[in-house]
Amino acid sequence: MLAALVLALAALLAPGPAAQDGDVERQVEEAARAEATEILSEDAQLAARARAVLDAVDDFRDMRAEVRGGIVVLSGAAASGEAVTRATGILGKLDGVLLVVDDVAIERGLGRRVHGSWREVGDQLRGIVAALPLYLAALGIVVLFYVLARLLRGADFLYRLWSERTLLQELLRQTVYVVVIGVGLVVALLFVDAGGVIGAILGAAGVLGIALGFAFRNIIENYLAGVLLAVRQPFRARDVVDIDGQVGTVLRTTSSETTLMDADGNHVRLPNAMIFNGKVVNYTRNPLRRFTVSVDVGNDVDLDAAQDLGVATLDRMKGVIDDPAPSGRVAKLGESTVLIELYGWVDQRAAGYAKVASEAHRLIKQAFDEAGIDMPPPTYGLTFEAPPPQVPAARRESATPEPPPGGPAPEQLDVSPETDIDEQVDEELASSDEKNLLEDS
Repeated sequence: MLAALVLALAALLAPGPAAQDGDVERQVEEAARAEATEILSEDAQLAARARAVLDAVDDFRDMRAEVRGGIVVLSGAAASGEAVTRATGILGKLDGVLLVVDDVAIERGLGRRVHGSWREVGDQLRGIVAALPLYLAALGIVVLFYVLARLLRGADFLYRLWSERTLLQELLRQTVYVVVIGVGLVVALLFVDAGGVIGAILGAAGVLGIALGFAFRNIIENYLAGVLLAVRQPFRARDVVDIDGQVGTVLRTTSSETTLMDADGNHVRLPNAMIFNGKVVNYTRNPLRRFTVSVDVGNDVDLDAAQDLGVATLDRMKGVIDDPAPSGRVAKLGESTVLIELYGWVDQRAAGYAKVASEAHRLIKQAFDEAGIDMPPPTYGLTFEAPPPQVPAARRESATPEPPPGGPAPEQLDVSPETDIDEQVDEELASSDEKNLLEDS
């Protein structure tokens, strides 16, 4: 059509006889009429397609569409602005549409709104009823995986095969439980074609995890420290430990804290993070433990004889083992005294460490007193320019008495293991229902 009009215009502008002017004008008029007819035909076809679209959707049935030169004028009434926006978007995608003009009036009547809302609710209910068997099947999948998770969490033999450590077993138990339930939820969502929800949940969980990480940093830190303590196992229940200066008997370890009972019977709760980052001394892991007796003797005392007497005293004691054997050494030379340290080993399974150490101090003091070994307090003297008086050799020799030969051992006190704290620990472990993640509890 456009080509014919162009040819007619070209013929009109081209030079020629005057007799042909009437023919050219007639051709131009015919081309214009043909173009108008074609435009009207295209508008009619486009209008028919637009009305078909409006008639196919319930929310669009009160709207009307008129087409003028490829421009669609949308009029009539609609229940909501959302319906008008939808209709405008759909009609704008039709071939040949240059522009969609919105001239629709929004219906404000209560009856129309109630009717539209009730119809929408009805459609939703019908959709839910139609999909109810599918949702029930998805719920059955979730229940099935939940039961499986409970069964796996209670299967103790599986975790014993994996690890012998109680704390690590509990960690694996909770991990398996959460993972199985998570897999069940994912399968159920995929079953009802709600896979897109999984991405949204994971994204929200990531953001929520970061927020909770900052808000509950100490709790998370203690939990992770508990996991690492489960791997390292620096102590068990009933072990006597020293944690950064806090000495006590271990009662239990939970996911966030460890509870000790000190020598006074008090409960001491320590965060797992502090224990993991601190210094832990376990006095029970090795049953053999050494004690030290420090004695200050005078400068004129025979040091070899004093060491031999102290070692012999420890060797005859109850509770001091023979291997490793007792020993002694000169530790320090002071201004007025000499420090001698005597060492003995105790098997804590057969004797109480504190009792043996106390008895060792008493018996060594008694032995040194009987042998006449001087244990003077620190003294300070003044030196004058005049030389000090000379002491006869005979008197100097008698100042250091000879240690008495080995005789009958002096009477000793009880050195059996202490059971006061042990009995309280046993009673606490038996009566408490708090979860204990330590082994041999």
